[in-house]
Formats: sequence, C-alpha cells, structure tokens
Amino acid sequence: MLATVLKGVQTQELSTQKNSWFTTILRDFASSIRGNRTESPIFVYFFNPIRVGIQSFIETIMGVIAVPAKGDLIPLLGWFGALVLIGFIVYAASTLRMALFSMAMLAICGMLGMWLLTMETLAMTIGSVVLSLVIALPLGVWAGLNDRVMKVLRPWLDLAQVLPTLVYLAPLALFFLIGIASATIATMIYAIPICIRITAHAIKSLREGPIEAARSAGSTTRQILFKVQLPMAKSTIILAVNQTMLAALSFVVIAALIGAPGLGKPVVEALTIRNVGDGVVAGLAVVFLAIMIDRSTSAAVNRDKSGYAAAEAVKVRRRIGLGVFAVVTLFAIYLSRFVLWFAVWPEQLDFGERVAAVANSLSEWITANLELLTVAGSEGFTVWFLNPLQDLLANSPWWLTLIAISLLALILAGRTIGILTFCLLILVMATGLWNDTMVTLAMTLIATGVVVLIGIVLGVWAGRSARVDRVLRPFLDAGQTMPAFVYLVPVLALFGPTRFAAIVLGVVYAAPVVIRLVADGIRKVPKETVEAAVSAGSTNLQVITKVQLPTSRRSILLGVNQGLIFVLAVVVIGGFVGAGGLGYLVIVGQSKPELAGKGLAAGIAIVLLGIILDRIAQGRPQEARPRTR
Repeated sequence: MLATVLKGVQTQELSTQKNSWFTTILRDFASSIRGNRTESPIFVYFFNPIRVGIQSFIETIMGVIAVPAKGDLIPLLGWFGALVLIGFIVYAASTLRMALFSMAMLAICGMLGMWLLTMETLAMTIGSVVLSLVIALPLGVWAGLNDRVMKVLRPWLDLAQVLPTLVYLAPLALFFLIGIASATIATMIYAIPICIRITAHAIKSLREGPIEAARSAGSTTRQILFKVQLPMAKSTIILAVNQTMLAALSFVVIAALIGAPGLGKPVVEALTIRNVGDGVVAGLAVVFLAIMIDRSTSAAVNRDKSGYAAAEAVKVRRRIGLGVFAVVTLFAIYLSRFVLWFAVWPEQLDFGERVAAVANSLSEWITANLELLTVAGSEGFTVWFLNPLQDLLANSPWWLTLIAISLLALILAGRTIGILTFCLLILVMATGLWNDTMVTLAMTLIATGVVVLIGIVLGVWAGRSARVDRVLRPFLDAGQTMPAFVYLVPVLALFGPTRFAAIVLGVVYAAPVVIRLVADGIRKVPKETVEAAVSAGSTNLQVITKVQLPTSRRSILLGVNQGLIFVLAVVVIGGFVGAGGLGYLVIVGQSKPELAGKGLAAGIAIVLLGIILDRIAQGRPQEARPRTR
C-alpha cells in the first residue's frame, strides 16, 4: 500500500553522468593514484615491481608458444611443435587417447583462425595457474592440517566466492595498470580460493589409520605430510588443479576488459560492434580450449584413482609409448622451427571467416524470421515479471524498501542476518547508487526464481532417472565448463541489448549448478524411505513432494544459495548487453575517467549486495547446517 502511494518518491535515482558525494571522493582518489604511480614509494617499491615481475613471467610463457620474439616471425615453438608438445604433456599425465583428443581440440581452434589467440589464452591460463598454485597449495595443506588457519581463511574464501568477477577489474587496473599483470592478478584472486578449499578438504578427509600407523612408527610431522598425507590426497589435489585451471580460463576471457591478451579480445570487440560471426568464432575457440583443459586434467585424476600402469607389462608399454612420443615431439619442434608451413598456421587450414559468415547469416535469418517470437517472449516476460518487481524495488522510497528487505532477512535468516542486512543496505545507500542496486537486485531475483524452478524440475527428474541424468550430463558439463562471457554473443543475437538478455544469461550459467545439487540431494534420499512411501500407496507425485523434496531440503537450500551467487555474477556482466544497473556502471567507469569513482562505487555496491543475498539464502544457521557433536 505504502509503495503504491509513495511511488516515485525518494527513489535516490542518479543519472549515469552525475556523481554522488561518495563517487566524487572515489573519483578524486583514483585520479591521485594515477598521478603518483611514478613517484609514490608504495608504487615504486611495491606495486610496480609486482606488476613488472608478473608481466615478465607471463610474457616468457607467451614467448614459447604464442608471441614472436623481437626480430622473429614466430614464437619459440611454431604451431606444429606446440601442438605435439602439448599432446606429449597430456599423454604423460593421462592416456594416449586423451593426448590425441587434446591435440584435436587445439587443432580445431587453429582451423577457426584463432591459433595465436588460443595460445595467448593458454599461456595466460598456465601462468595464472602456476602462480595460484604456488600460493594456494601450501595454504590449502596448512588449512587442512590446522583448524585455526581454516577459521582465519574461511571469511576471505567466502567473500571471494560471493564477489562477482567484474568487481575485481577496476581496482586492479587502477593499481597495476591495464594489461597482463592486472589481468593475471584478477585471475589469481578468482582461482586461488577454489584451490585452497579443495586442497584443505583433501587433507581433512584422509583416513586416520595410515596416519596413525606412520606416527606410531616414529615418523616426524614433515615425513607424515610428504610420505603419507600428500600421496594419499594426490587425486583430490589434481582435481584442485583441474578446477583452478577451469576457473583461470573462465576469468582470463573476462579479463580482456582490462587488457588480457587472447580469445577474450575478439569477444569484447564483437560485443562492442555487435558482430555475431566474429564473436561466435572466438567463443567456439574458448569452448574447445575449455573442453581440452577439463577433459585432460580430469583424465589425469581418473588415471591416478584407477591405479593405471600398475602392472609391469603396462609400465613397459607406457615407457615405450612415451619414448616414441618424445621423439615425435622433438621432430615436430624441429619442423616448426625450420619449415614455414609447420611454423605459421597455414591459410589452407583456416576456416574462421567461413564459420563467421555462416554465423552472421544464421543471426540475420533469426532476426528476420524469429524476431516476433524472441521479441514477444522478451517483452512479455519483461512486462509481466521484471517490470513489476523492478518498479516495486527501485521506484519505492528507499527507506521503505530498506525496511522491507531487512524484515524479510529477519524472517528468513534470523536476527543477526536481519541486522547485518540493514547495516549493509545503509552502506549501499551511502554509495549513492541505491536505485541502480535495486535494478540489479530485481534482475537477480527474477533470474534466480527461474533458475530454481528449472533446477528443481530437472534435478528431481535426473535424480530419479539414471537415463535422464545421462542425457543431461553433457549439457551440464558444457554449461559449467564454458566461461560465462562466451554466452553473451548468442544471447545478444537472439534477444538484443535488453534486461531480458541478462536474465537469460544468468539462467543458462546458474541452472547447471542447481540441477546438479538438487539431483544429488534426491539420489541421497534413503531407498528404504522411498520404498516405504510407495508400499503405503503413494503416487510418484506424492513421493516427490512428501518424501524426496523435504528429505533433500538442505541440498535444495544450497542450490538456491549457489544459484543466487552465480546469477548475480552473470547478471552484472549483463551490463554488456544493455541490462543497465551496477554492471553497466562498472563498465562505464573503466572507460570514462570522470566516472571512475562511480565504477568503483558500483563494485562496492555489488559486493554488499552479494553478501546480503548470500547470507539470506543460507537461511537460519540451525536449518542450513547439520549439528555436530
């Protein structure tokens, strides 16, 4: 009632080109940093050396497979040598079949005309992962061994999970300049928490028997760690490397916004000029590279778990195979150094322009023939669902919306979270970006509702049927493997630069996570419980609604929580496709110095909004977590 009566009053709307008092302070702060980079001691002795060191490290890797040295036409390794060398490394870590598969994936990237850009992205990913592992593995092991360390790290790990990726970019570019160094550091911030969590879990979940046996035999703590615990946790640690590489790859593409070389650049350029063909070609290359990294590292995990090459005969065959592959690799490197055809990707094998032309033709056909359907769907959804919620949140008095959200947090998550929500919303108000925050919140809530609906329906179906699970698995794998940035081009082609496009983007990105969590919860319901319900005469619908869904409630709540966080991260990126809100302000702040403060403030508001949504979605502590004795 109050929202209707006071509609449009005290909404705190601020036009894009204007600054609030807070954004003005941040703008002046950013200007002072730019003016003191060469003189301030903290830059001369801290930030600049870090930037130079990281940039030199990444450029060294690029010089091997991607960037020609000065005065040379090709990198140290031409395309053929790099291709076979990568195949050899994959074979050494997994199997010959996976090595050939990885080489095929990279060859397809070359056929798309993206060989050098693919190698730049791969070099950035490798460099970022190496630096991330140097930090994350020791911290993960330490956290796994010491609960106090984990307690100290957990708030930072939680914060890193809540932060949408776009938030890192502007501050890092401010301190480390636009380029390789800031992109690498941003990638590390995104990837390190994942590695720490998985590594700590690997150490904590080890069986106590072998450890106690080693301790009773007089082994020191160091000997137990290196001779018992790390070997036992090896497969899970390799999984941590797998997830770190995928996280790094997904962020390296987004980091093109702050100067990261590689496949992200043509995607950004395609979005800027709405060239669907070029964006699709670059996006496909990212997909094939992601599949290669995911499958090869997963194969290494599976090989370690299965005890592959345990038999002596198998060991001998593998050594012979590695020896032959090594000779072939050396010959390929020789050819790539001295034969031009094997050094520079041949034009005869470049089909990128044809693929781009086909994609553009398909986009034009969709626009001409399906525009009524896509536009009608977009406008209908916007009018019936998005506009009413955005109108309620953004066009009501700010204090009324603040009180309503705080009361909702109090009801759903308890007094502590209610008070925290109230305080964080006050901080959002202080940034001067209240209205834009409510626009982003409306899109996030709508997209999350769709994600939860899809996740529960498909998750229950997959959890009850192994056949459905097998059918869905490739799509879920693809959805979780592909960087979110890749979805932007086809979504933009279908729905144009609209808020609905950002919602679709969030749904596509977040749905696989929710589906997997719900399906896992359904599968873990005891069979005896389900059989008892069936024997009592319950229908399938009654079994689902009265038994399986209530029993798997924690998995569903976790799915809602993760869905919210994933949706927020991608809806913010939706600023690229005309979604407006905080994401658009972050992007504008990076391109216009006079609005740099507004971009930084938008990043702060996104962080605050993410914390609020995360804490509310976790619910009351006693309901969200099992009690421990």
